[in-house]
Amino acid sequence: MAVLGSAVALLGALTVLNLVLTYGIIRKLPSLAPARPAGPVDAGSVGTVAGDFSVHTADGSVLTRQDLPDGALVGFFSPGCEPCTELLPRFSAAVRDLRISRAEVLAVIASGTESPHPYADELGDIARLAVGGEAARIAEAFGITGYPVVCRVASDGSVTVIDRELRALGVRAAG
Repeated sequence: MAVLGSAVALLGALTVLNLVLTYGIIRKLPSLAPARPAGPVDAGSVGTVAGDFSVHTADGSVLTRQDLPDGALVGFFSPGCEPCTELLPRFSAAVRDLRISRAEVLAVIASGTESPHPYADELGDIARLAVGGEAARIAEAFGITGYPVVCRVASDGSVTVIDRELRALGVRAAG
């Protein structure tokens, strides 16, 4: 009888140890996953033509896909998104360094966990702004599902370059 009791106790201890180790492995899994590639994995692909949209920008003017000039730079940002916060100053510096006109830059600021105003303050002087629901319509037209994404757009609305690091956009990544 004592042998049976010892066997049950040993089996119980091994079961608890197995549960503890399994829990530890499950908690560690996200850090074991391969790193995301540098480019966007959640945006429409190069060559995709953005759908039609008509939105009101932050300054009250109407903007359509046809209003985007050839080579327009479009940045998609979301407040509260850490990669967006890191990219924002480099994006702003690159636009200023290259002296890209405000009419050639569109900043799309999605609704996030905070007001879009911190990003709007940074981008308002260098880009036309679309925020909140207007931004959501543009993101849908471009097939954007994750942030940040920066792309160049041809006059026909086709995406010619997509990048998160500004390297492939013909812009020097400042900062």
